[in-house]
Amino acid sequence: MSEVCMGGWHLIETLTEDVATLVASGDETKNMLSTRRSISPAADILVEPIIEHVRKTREPFERVLHSKRLNRAWRFYAWPIIGPFGDVHGIHMWVGDPKEKMTPRRLTSGVFWSTTDWLIYQTWESAAMSGTLLEDWVPTALSSDYINRAIHMEKEQEFLEITLAPKPGMVLSTWFSVRHDHGHAMQWQVILRPTADGKGVRVLYHDFSDAYPPSMPTLAELGLAEGLDGSKVHVALFEAYRGSIVLWIGRAPEWLEWQYAHLTGPVVHPDDLPALQASAQRISLGEAPYTVDLVQLHGGEDEWVKSSVTMRPFQLKDRPAHAELTLIQVTPVDDHC
Repeated sequence: MSEVCMGGWHLIETLTEDVATLVASGDETKNMLSTRRSISPAADILVEPIIEHVRKTREPFERVLHSKRLNRAWRFYAWPIIGPFGDVHGIHMWVGDPKEKMTPRRLTSGVFWSTTDWLIYQTWESAAMSGTLLEDWVPTALSSDYINRAIHMEKEQEFLEITLAPKPGMVLSTWFSVRHDHGHAMQWQVILRPTADGKGVRVLYHDFSDAYPPSMPTLAELGLAEGLDGSKVHVALFEAYRGSIVLWIGRAPEWLEWQYAHLTGPVVHPDDLPALQASAQRISLGEAPYTVDLVQLHGGEDEWVKSSVTMRPFQLKDRPAHAELTLIQVTPVDDHC
């Protein structure tokens, strides 16, 4: 291990059992490298037992380890990044001179994207990374709420595939440019791996804003978002069985209560949901290229907004149309919207 890598933090992702890869060292990202060759300062000091100890105990580790071969000692400190269900999503590991003072760790957190109830289970740390106050934190969020915070997402196609149709063995390392509650943009390194049972995706977030500038949307993306917003047309992925918005493409409408639908009630009025379910069935069977329904959408409190919903098939590149999700365009019909 070179001296330039000493006296700093390494980020190790441990999203699935028996897997541990290096994804960041100091101010540089790493492409899921072997931890043994990338972190260990000497051949007779192994980091794998430290990683497994922290993963098993879920507690910090600190010890000075000696290399007989090099006649030198290093201080090891490992901090577990624990997800919402107690799994260790990652480990921050410091390796340096025993007398050297540790620098602050970057903000990290872990969340779980469920494919069974379309909710994101989050820790307080994951919410705090984007500025949410403790009194405003809730342990679950909608995927649309999370993605709505994203200013720009790299590898968006791969991200949709791994979160909408996760399969064991899939993995994705990407970047999110995220909007902080205080208004500034952050650059997050994001690592995702599906669970072995396919019921969800474990995620590791790493705020790398101090080393990497936030990525910005392309002019085409900005034009699309502004154009849709100006015409009061909003586009989203829709799951008809539950009547839920999975994610917004472009800006979310201000007049629709969708962010906390799992707490505040359904987005689609119960009387109108069967119509959208029937339209989704027609789309799935190929009976119509698109459908248009006039329905009531939740505007907050006891208010319902009459809206036109145009539904089309949702299809990823080189893939068949998605069996459960459709693409919808939502336009308010009421004049006050």
